[in-house]
Amino acid sequence: MAKDEFQEIHDLLFKTIGLFHSKFIRKFCTESPNHPELKKNHTAIIGFLYQYKVLTATEISKMLNIEKGSLTTLIDQLEELDIVIRCNDANDRRKTLISLTDTGIKEMESIMKISVYRMSEILNAANPNELAKFTDSLKYAVKFMQKF
Repeated sequence: MAKDEFQEIHDLLFKTIGLFHSKFIRKFCTESPNHPELKKNHTAIIGFLYQYKVLTATEISKMLNIEKGSLTTLIDQLEELDIVIRCNDANDRRKTLISLTDTGIKEMESIMKISVYRMSEILNAANPNELAKFTDSLKYAVKFMQKF
């Protein structure tokens, strides 16, 4: 593959991320009916844990692109709200595993309900064929990126 093709992929990914952030994330990423004090990074952590079930602090800090020290404060706050729990890794005493509590799972489900509703408000006017094509493209992009 030529260098200009990689440049195009790079540009398209950054455009996609920027558009997704401005059109969707900014509109509903911090809305929590039960915990209005949650910030966008709190919501992102809850989302990652909902998707992956159990993560280490290192894994979460890489996903959020933040320092582990900053993450520790965020995890402490979520733990105080009974949204996450820390557990020692039985296979490696140096690792601490982070997962959602039942309260955290319910919190994410209510955030997702709001997000899906808001997304439907935004995308409702889209042409159904274009929306189906968009969905198929997203499925393909996710499947492709999971290979690496």
